[in-house]
Amino acid sequence: MSVVPDIPSIPQSGHDEHWLDGDIPAVGPIYLLQPHKSHGDKPALLEARQLSGGVDFAALKEWFSFCRQWHLRSCCRPTKGDTITQGFRVIDCEKDPPAVVSMSWGVEYAALSYVWGQRQEDLVDWPATVLDAVDVSRRLGLRYLWVDRLCINQSDPVEKDYLISRMTTIYEYAELTIVSAFGSGASDGLPGVRSTPRKKQPTVRLENGSLLVSALRDPRQEILASDYWTRGWTYQEGVLSNRRLVFTENQAYWECRCMAAQESFQIPLDLVHKNHTPVENNTAGLRGREIPPPMPQGQHMEDYMLGGIFKSESSGGDYSEKYYKDVIQTDEHRLEYGFPVPDEGYINSQLRALDDHIRAFSARKLSHGGDSLKAFLGIIGMFRDKRLRIYLGIPMWMDDILVDLTGAYITFALSVCSWYHRSGDEHHMFIAEPCERRTHLPSWTWAGWQGTVSWRAPPSDEHSVFMGDLITAEPLQVHLVWAADLYLRSACEPVCLRLLNLYSADVLEAKVPTLLEIRKPLVLKYSIRHEIKGSWEWRRLAGRAGEKRRYQAERQEWDKKWYRIAGRLAFVSMSISISEEEWTRKHYTGELVSVLIFTAQRPRAKHGRARFLTLQRVESDSFERRWERVGTLQLIIPEMDLDRCFTNEELLRRIPVKEWGGAIVVQ
Repeated sequence: MSVVPDIPSIPQSGHDEHWLDGDIPAVGPIYLLQPHKSHGDKPALLEARQLSGGVDFAALKEWFSFCRQWHLRSCCRPTKGDTITQGFRVIDCEKDPPAVVSMSWGVEYAALSYVWGQRQEDLVDWPATVLDAVDVSRRLGLRYLWVDRLCINQSDPVEKDYLISRMTTIYEYAELTIVSAFGSGASDGLPGVRSTPRKKQPTVRLENGSLLVSALRDPRQEILASDYWTRGWTYQEGVLSNRRLVFTENQAYWECRCMAAQESFQIPLDLVHKNHTPVENNTAGLRGREIPPPMPQGQHMEDYMLGGIFKSESSGGDYSEKYYKDVIQTDEHRLEYGFPVPDEGYINSQLRALDDHIRAFSARKLSHGGDSLKAFLGIIGMFRDKRLRIYLGIPMWMDDILVDLTGAYITFALSVCSWYHRSGDEHHMFIAEPCERRTHLPSWTWAGWQGTVSWRAPPSDEHSVFMGDLITAEPLQVHLVWAADLYLRSACEPVCLRLLNLYSADVLEAKVPTLLEIRKPLVLKYSIRHEIKGSWEWRRLAGRAGEKRRYQAERQEWDKKWYRIAGRLAFVSMSISISEEEWTRKHYTGELVSVLIFTAQRPRAKHGRARFLTLQRVESDSFERRWERVGTLQLIIPEMDLDRCFTNEELLRRIPVKEWGGAIVVQ
């Protein structure tokens, strides 16, 4: 029996959408345990478990063993790939006391992911969290444990940079990652391990001998609300791991690529698993270039079971979603069902995943702003298609598209003007979110700012879908694609790299130019925004993700006010504090300028978009005038105008732009 809370806002004849997914995991159901059942009896499907003060290592070993036996290639460490050639050290957990030892690459080891903390007790060599992790690793049969603070020589900058650049390898090759989602520092320990206490499970003994026990708050919700989930460095550690054993204030939680389990429930794992179903590869629209790899063998949890929260794949969906689907859901606290098989062979899915990772990572905190790209290198390492490069955080495709267009030139232009800052769920057509600049990187990359990034232009224009469509489209599908003449160069070198002629990313990685030069720029001609008369309403589809039958739910909180600039629907996003009136005035005075970077007809859509970078003039030690990117502008080009355009020159005449005269340099 389970007792669920009586929620006054839910009428007796119906229920609020997704209340079971949200409210029950948040507070935890209450279960009745019969007195005649012993603790070790195998439940028919699901039964609450009475917890003791210490972690049930028998349950932890069962999860680990089941995953190793039945999930096979889905969750195991890679059999080939990169290796760590220098500075690989681990903690020998069988030594008393434990000690850091140098080892050759290839041994089995666990890894630890935790928040370092700033308190004095957090900074000791062997804090409680590390010692507790040593005990967990040893009791699970793993002799070696990798902990960043102890296993990286912090006094050797060369070795440190090398190992930071190999985070993908270190966490992917770990047999298991122990995660501390409790407290705010390394001295807090792992609840339920050794002498670290954990919160007592609420229980009530009834007169007949039965016991009411709380199944506790869903551990996923605990993790999402923890300090661990807010830190930038821990993002890649959780994502890259194949298996995670998480310790929360209340219980232990397991999440691998195929299964999630929690200590407060007994579940016969074999009854809630199914075999991977082979899916026929669909290469339509890929021109024979993107063929998905063989599906991983083994089993994964049934689709009716709650899924995981660590988005570990370098893929944005499963085979059932294909690769066309726009990304609508942005609520990271919404729990999903099932463990879909990633379709990493589709470039659209990889782009969607990359955009999602950037959005999630950019919402986290970093103690040192200079780590904004270092702490993301592990995620970048997941994307192994050599044609997909991420230069200073900006995705670009290093292969021709539409037969004869330089992929790097077109896709860099699209990507650099598609991201903007949006931390809330509200959708407005004018957004101004003041964000702090990180001056170690250029302003044209999201990594050069502190703030949550979005890649979706209202109402539902996804960068990943647009870019993926351009890459996979046939030449006759798109005939209107234009990008500004962009160059990259360093401040101390006069030599420029023209993106139109860029076919290899090696030269970028060798020189790392940071100045973006726009030659023969076209800038916004008019800046007055006119409000549109009439009402606008956006509705979202409801229902479980992946269901074919969806129904309309409540109206989305879109801004009813839409605006036009020179007759074009306009969306403005700014990363500085500025009002709508100031935006118009500063364009008029020349303090701001919006430069056209990219415009195209979207494949499989009837409209087009003109995308601008909004720049602000800045003081510079250089003899040349410098600008910084402070926002973006997007104008929608309607179908009736596109139908009259047969060349890029005709397309540009439909956009309110004028020639600037001279180059524009963005730092």
